[in-house]
Parts: sequence; C-alpha cells; structure tokens
Amino acid sequence: MKKLYADFLQKIDAGNLKRCTEELAAIEMGQTFRHYRMAAEYVLKLMQKNGFSNAEIIDFPADGRTVFQDKKMPLAWDASIGRLTLLDAPEEEVVADYSVHPFHLIKGSVATPPEGLVTRIITEQQFLAGEDPRGALIMLEPMTWPRANVLVPILDQGGLGIISDFVMGRYKSPDSLQWVNACTEGTDWHVTEEDRPFIGFTVSAKVGNRIRQQANSGALKVRVECDGRRYSGKLPLITAMLPGKRKQELWIIAHMYEPLLNDDSNGVIAGIEAARQIMLKGTPEYSLRLVFAMELYGYAAYTASRGSNLKNEVIGGCNLDGLGCVSNETMDLYAAGPAVPFFGNDLLKDAEKELKDVLNLKYKGTAYFDDMFIGDPTVGVPTVGLHGRNGGFWHNSMQCSTDFIDWKLFHKNTAMAAAYLYKVANYTGKASKKIPVTIEPIQSPWRDYARQMRIARKEAGFPHSLAKVPQKERISLPGGVMYDAFANVLCNMDGEKDLAQIIREAETETGKIKTEAEVKKYIDSVNFLVDYGYLEAIERPVIKAPEILEALQELGVARADVLLVHASVSKCGYIDGGAETVIKSIAAAAETVLFPTFTRPYIYLGGLNKGYNYRPYDPADYDAIWTGSIGKTLLRKFPEAIRSSHVTHSWAGLGCRAAACLDSHEACDSPTGRNSPMGKALDMDGKILYFGTGVAPTTFLHYLEDICNVPYLEAAVCRVKNPDSSLQTVLIEKHLPGHRDFYRKDAENCKFFRRAVADGLEIHSIQLGMGKLQLIDLRRLYEIGMHLLSEDPCILLCDDPNCLYCRKYH
Repeated sequence: MKKLYADFLQKIDAGNLKRCTEELAAIEMGQTFRHYRMAAEYVLKLMQKNGFSNAEIIDFPADGRTVFQDKKMPLAWDASIGRLTLLDAPEEEVVADYSVHPFHLIKGSVATPPEGLVTRIITEQQFLAGEDPRGALIMLEPMTWPRANVLVPILDQGGLGIISDFVMGRYKSPDSLQWVNACTEGTDWHVTEEDRPFIGFTVSAKVGNRIRQQANSGALKVRVECDGRRYSGKLPLITAMLPGKRKQELWIIAHMYEPLLNDDSNGVIAGIEAARQIMLKGTPEYSLRLVFAMELYGYAAYTASRGSNLKNEVIGGCNLDGLGCVSNETMDLYAAGPAVPFFGNDLLKDAEKELKDVLNLKYKGTAYFDDMFIGDPTVGVPTVGLHGRNGGFWHNSMQCSTDFIDWKLFHKNTAMAAAYLYKVANYTGKASKKIPVTIEPIQSPWRDYARQMRIARKEAGFPHSLAKVPQKERISLPGGVMYDAFANVLCNMDGEKDLAQIIREAETETGKIKTEAEVKKYIDSVNFLVDYGYLEAIERPVIKAPEILEALQELGVARADVLLVHASVSKCGYIDGGAETVIKSIAAAAETVLFPTFTRPYIYLGGLNKGYNYRPYDPADYDAIWTGSIGKTLLRKFPEAIRSSHVTHSWAGLGCRAAACLDSHEACDSPTGRNSPMGKALDMDGKILYFGTGVAPTTFLHYLEDICNVPYLEAAVCRVKNPDSSLQTVLIEKHLPGHRDFYRKDAENCKFFRRAVADGLEIHSIQLGMGKLQLIDLRRLYEIGMHLLSEDPCILLCDDPNCLYCRKYH
C-alpha cells in the first residue's frame, strides 16, 4: 500500500484538489435548498469532466413527511434575508446578517412581514426566571446548545425564537460563528412538517456577551427581518459508477450540503479524485460507485430505493467524512460494524501499519455512526470511515477559512484514501466471515430478565425519527442509537439469541461494560420499539392485568380502600398495555385511587430557577407533568378522572371518594398541608401503594413536615398561565426546597424508615415481575412519623456533611 500511496501522491494535483474544494464549499455556504441544487449540479459536472459519463442526479422528496428507514426527510427551506438589528443602541446596529455570513441565520427560520418585525430580546436566565417570552427572541447562554430541549419550551410559551452564541472552540475563536444544524423539535437534523415556525440567529461570542449585558440592564428592542420559506421540494443525490469485472459494488461516499471546507466539501472532492485515479489504472475487480448525498437522510433514501438489503449487490463502502486536513491532527480510521463481515476492515488495519511512517493515522475499532449506519445488516453496506480531527472545532465558521486547512495534508490523505480504495476494489482474497467469539455471561437481575427475551428486526435501518410513534409518545433512545452500543444491539438481533447475549456481544464489540441502569434502558427501549412495530418479540416476559390484580389483592388492597399511588410502569418489567393497564388494575382493586400529577412552574424555590423543566402552570398542559407516565395517561385516556387545582402538587384520581379528596386542594395552598389529597386520604384511613417505585417517592412525609412546621420549608414563587395566555405570579407558602434523606434508591435504609420500622411500621410487600408492590397504612405512618419528628425535627434530612442544603439545619 505504501507504494500505491506514493504513486497516487505524485499523480494527484494538489492545486486542483484545493480549487475544487473551495468552489464547492463556496456554493454550499448558502445552506438553502437552492444552494443544494447548485452544489449537486457542480458535482455532477465535475464528475462528468473527470470521466464519469454516467453520473446522474436522483431526486428524493424534501417534503418533511416522506420516511425512508425511519429517517423523515427534511422540509425544503430557502432564504435570502436574515437580519437582526439592535434598536436601543445610540445608533441602529446590525449584529446578524445572512448576506454577510449565512451562518447568522439558523436553518428553518420563517418569514417576518416584509418591513420586518420589532420585538424585544430577553435572556435565557430571564426566561427561566419567569419573564413572559411571548413574541420575544431569547438570547441563550454561551454553553446552551440550540436543540429541542431548549427550542420546545420556548415555543410552547409563545417565544418567537432564539439567538445563540454557542460555538465549539469558543475561546480559541471568539469572533467565529457556529453553523447550527438540528435546531428542531425532535431528533431530526432538519425541520419537518411537525416543527412549528421559529426564527433563529447565530452571533459571535463577543456579540452574544454584549447582547446579554444590554438585555440584563433593561428592555432591549430589536428589528427582525427574514424571508425564510419552508416548502415541499426535492433533495438531490449524485451518483456514478465505474464498472468493474464484477457487478458487486464498492461505494465511495461523502456527504453534501454542509457548508464547511472539511465537513464535507473536501470529502466529496477527494472521493471523485480517488475514483479517477483508480479508473486510470484500468478496470477494477469490483465496480466502483460514487454516492454523494445529504448526510443520513440522503443515504437512507438511496439505500431504500435500491432495496431492503444490499449485501448481495454491495461489498462495502468507505465514508470520507471530514478527510484529515488539519495540521498536527490525527486521521481516525473506523472499521465497519462487525454485523456484516467486510474484508475492508483488515485492509484498513494494513493501511495504518504500512503508512504510519508517512501519515498520522489511528485505527479506532468498529462503528455505526453517521453515514456508517448503512453497515446495519438490514441495509447491508458495511462501511468504513476516514475521519479527520478538527483541533477542537466543530461546525465552526473557522472551518470555512482556507487558512484553516492544511492543503498539503489533505493532498496526502487523499492519496491514502485512493490507495486504500484501490486495494479494496481489487481484492481477490477470501471473503470475510464473522468469527464466533466466546463471551462470558454476566449475572445481574436485569440481565437475567433480558435472557428471557428473543427479538428480531422488522424494519430496515436504525430507528431515528420514530415516525411511527405519535409525537407526544416518543422517547430518547440510547445515544440516538448510532452513537451508542445500542446500534450494535440492534445489528446483532436475529430472533434466536437472547437479549442478554446480544448485549454482551455489543459490550465486547465496543469495549465497554454497561451498568445495570443502562441494561434496563436497553430493555425498555427494545420493548418500546416492539410496541411500535420496529422490532418483533419472538419471546419476552409479559405481565398482564389479571396478574396485577391478583398481586394487589394478595398484598392487602381492599375494595373499599382509598389509595395514594406512586408508580413506575417499567420497574416490574414489560406490562401488556402499559400505564393504562396499571391504572385499570389498581382501580379494579380499590374504589378510590389517586395519582400525583406534579408540575414545575417554579421561578424561585430555594434559589432562582435555572432548569428547562420549568413550565408555567397550565392545567391543560399534561406534558408538564413530571411524575411519570401514569398521571399523563390517566388524564388523557380516562375522561372520568378528576384533578385537584394545585399549581405544583396536584393529584388526579378515579372513584367514588376522589372528589372528596381533591376538591378542597386549592391552587395556592401549601402543597402538602391538611387540605391536600394526602390529608383527606388520611382522614379516610387510606393507604399508600408503591407500584415498583420503592418508598423513595413518599410525598406523605412532606405532609408530616407541613403539620409539624419544620423550619426548612420555604415559600415558592411560581408562574401560572391565564386563559388569555398571559402569566401571573403566585406565592405558595410552606413549599419543599432542597434535599431529603429519603430521596434515594435505597430509601428503606434511610434514618426515618429504619426507625419507623423499628417502631412498628409495616411495609407490606409482594413481588411482581422484576419489581415489588408495597403497601403502607397511612394512619400508622402518620402516628409513628409524628412521634419521630417530635423527637428529631431533622430526621428527614440527611447527615452528609457535603450536602449544602441539609447541613444548614443540623
């Protein structure tokens, strides 16, 4: 390979590489679909000029609706105006302008009226502290990524959009701009038909700091101008083929439409040149196909258009994503994921060994991330990746500067790619086979559970958009699938091996052992994907309603009981029907059942709010409920359910005595006082049922704190949404800031429960699947708890000297 490298290095025109890369990057800089079309036509002409006469453009829908391999295609977007002008300076100052640098306007931004829109800027801190964001732009904090977890709550509360000065390499390049992609409301990297309108701008770190200072000093007025347009369009892909002696293809891939010299304009140009050099050496053994497309989405569309599994048509691929071109930086070599054997992996190791004296290469093992996702065996194109490092920068406008690129290094790595690809394209050795590996099992409760599961794939490609799942029911899959060993888990599913074995295989392939919590997350994710048709359960343990009802009755739940229920649906294992089955089963066992439907509208509770889990209280906003899926399901699917009106600690319930428990709990009462559902349930000699949660969520202990007037309860300041969407501020006395000793997984071992059990408290328990159902009598808990608190008012606080909250009261 060293000789080939030297030969290609001599023959490749370094100046031409530089010129073509700069020309393509200049077109892609615009980041709109108009520029995508221009870039595709440029690449098409360049391929034809270089001898690939069969090069063609293939269009796929860009309608924000069509789905390929669970990748929802982007909604086309164009813009030519995107300008942000500060109006409160001595003179008007334009601080962001698409015509000056396209990165200033965030992709997907929508139009203002032609004359623009005058509005105000508030800071992220002001937003989280409860300032009304309606119609405003929110200036984000420097380290806040403009992603769904930020955009969604801002749009939910009526914000116009965002201004971001987040930039990777911030302190190395304070005048740089971040190219913002994936500013959407879900997992997709581009806006789709599900995304609401917004306007977003990117500014430099220096400008961002100044905007925050001005906004913190008083009202900051701005003019926003944008002509952004979302529409149903087309997404072009460019492909060509160099026929070989065999019809089976080797793919050279490099993604298009990202506006950075080394991500990935240089990869496209290097791919064309490498293929040209191979063509000049004669007909290769395997046919060589070039495929240049939008990252992830273009390749999902193309592979889907070719058929559900390409392993008999394509031997493998090589992804030139950010081919190494930054001085003194390593180029990482990623082998194709092991699910589909590929002799290219061995040749990649050979390249590292043979070229170590002339290039800084690092073999990194196998992977399925980014466009190497096509190595998933349901797609069938095992793909290696040649990825250069960026010196700490990522999607930074520095990468648009020709001075950022070490063009000599790019020349060398293009020659390396050509040499490697020539070796793969002309390989005549034995086909690779997957080598069986003996893996020692690991024993743990959730791994033992996984041993009872056999799962098969039903859909081609990794789940990504979760397009089959209603928007409100989507979850975050581990690492977005392809950035985690969960990709290996999916790739190794064959319907025969059990899930525990598959997880061990994934751990062996990635070199990292999963924690028990991570194993459970995998199990929950697999069950979720089965429920929505991405996977098929050949075998798995299932808990059904009759089993739950029988367990409840055996536990001691009586029909006349009033139950305060804390539930975690997944802790017991997979339940047929999920939260709805749990609710129905508990309601069949007891005539009155109450569930917490707590929310977080705090702007002050022991300190100013700093978390994006803040939402102004709105009784119609069920998504704001943070106490699990049970409360949301109850209110959405049981029209007979009623809910108390408390702003932070509402409860909802079913049954003949539910109203008597809930009606007196007013909006701004103390959250856990005598008028709360807990006080009413106590008056009715109720019980607490823990469905898989353990006793950690015992909110009734806060009732005891309220009754005993412990010194560490404080007032909370909250925001409440009015019917006209305006906000009002309310004060709630005797609220619950800080830490408690029972806020832990082993809450039964905390001071309070140890002493309470010693004093006669009975915690009845019965096993259900992987979890426990537990039952405590409220009257007995009240009597023992009041006695313990009278002896030690701080018994519910922890003794950790490093706990900044609890130690204040000892």
